[in-house]
Amino acid sequence: MVNLSKLLLVAIVLMSLSAHGKETVFVNVNTEVERWQTSKYLTGSHFVYAVENDELYKEQRINEWMQDSRVGTIRWPGGTAVQYYHWDDLNGIPFKIDSWDPEYNSVAKSPDNFMDVDEYLAYTKKLNIEPMIGINIRSGKKYGRDQDGLDEAKRLIEHVKSNGYRVKFWYIGNEGYAKGIPANEYAQYIDMYAAVLKSVDPDITIIGDWKFGPIKKQRYKQAVNIAKQSQHLDVLEFHEKWGNGWGLESGTSLSQWKEEFPLYNGRLANYINDFHENMKLINKPEMQLGFNEWGLGNITGASKFDYGLITADFLIEIFRNKVFQACYWNLNMGSGDSRILNTDKGDLVGLNSSANVFKLFASAMEKKLLFIESSKRYVYGFSVKDPVTSELQLYLINKSNEAVDVVIGFDNSLQGKKLTISKESYVTPGVLQKDKKVSYSPKQAKKVSLPAWSMNKLMISVPTN
Repeated sequence: MVNLSKLLLVAIVLMSLSAHGKETVFVNVNTEVERWQTSKYLTGSHFVYAVENDELYKEQRINEWMQDSRVGTIRWPGGTAVQYYHWDDLNGIPFKIDSWDPEYNSVAKSPDNFMDVDEYLAYTKKLNIEPMIGINIRSGKKYGRDQDGLDEAKRLIEHVKSNGYRVKFWYIGNEGYAKGIPANEYAQYIDMYAAVLKSVDPDITIIGDWKFGPIKKQRYKQAVNIAKQSQHLDVLEFHEKWGNGWGLESGTSLSQWKEEFPLYNGRLANYINDFHENMKLINKPEMQLGFNEWGLGNITGASKFDYGLITADFLIEIFRNKVFQACYWNLNMGSGDSRILNTDKGDLVGLNSSANVFKLFASAMEKKLLFIESSKRYVYGFSVKDPVTSELQLYLINKSNEAVDVVIGFDNSLQGKKLTISKESYVTPGVLQKDKKVSYSPKQAKKVSLPAWSMNKLMISVPTN
């Protein structure tokens, strides 16, 4: 790690630069130690098949956001919806009503009102997005029709393959702990369905899910046991929403979030690191971790801008820890302030503030993660380096009600070189604000101002001339 004491030597000089009253924060970036490469699947999202009507996804504004945010994968048919859907007999009713129920008597909705598997695959292909398809295990278990469930899964992957699609990611069930499936039994179901899917395509990636919390229910211990017992599991995703009581304990109000440095006061990162250590202990170091249903609860006192900034805070934890996949909840369902799309009766009104946050983070994927240090706990983030151009990106949140001056220090590899820094910030009322590039001489302090309550991306390059 780089020692912050280097930067303190210039503090006296910088006092005159900050005479206007801004506090000075020192941030050091170590460009010489690369931790790992960030995944290309960290800005993923969800389609809840039953609320995605045909007309909505003709909107070019949505396509442009998907591309600007570099959405790498989209989870279909959604979260809880996977527990009730039957891909070749869709009824457009996402929750609690199952056509396999002997007492089922509902009327299916018109196909124009929902997105079937063929429409989903066509959409992901058009935008070059990796599909992720879910398998219903609940219906077979609940109604004593496991073999029918396995047959249904096999028909699905055969249908996908016969139509010329290659689907790599398959998730097995969803939140079984909420539907009476204990961890040990869930591990068995993962392998039972995975074996059928792999009989058609042996190279697919199998994804399961569980939770970190609540601690009193020992969900995390159960998750480790699922990974240990399953023979086919490749990725274990953890469902977590800040502001909800069913996961790790967190606050539920804007004022409580403002006192967390970083999000969850670091507990989320601790669980991620502990999971990877546990996988080494059970001789499964290749096991990946995902957050394929992460998001925000109902946060008291938060505006749409605040929801976006808290989303950015969560993304910092996703990007600076070893996470393979992350799918945000949600595009088009749930709290109107937290979702990406602002819709009215199925029509697009516009994109909410949180959409801009994903655009800000998109360029940090598939980059080399670096170590950084900050002298103030309310200014933090991560840095990445482009493996081809060596351009640096520094992502910093200013979780303070005052603007601050950040002085950026580097290791010896950049000493004595001219640098150019450009800045893009997510600021109130929820927009992206770009500043002009600034060139710095070798001996000049690399000082950048961060607005109050802002998420910032600094692009740092060494001019070639």
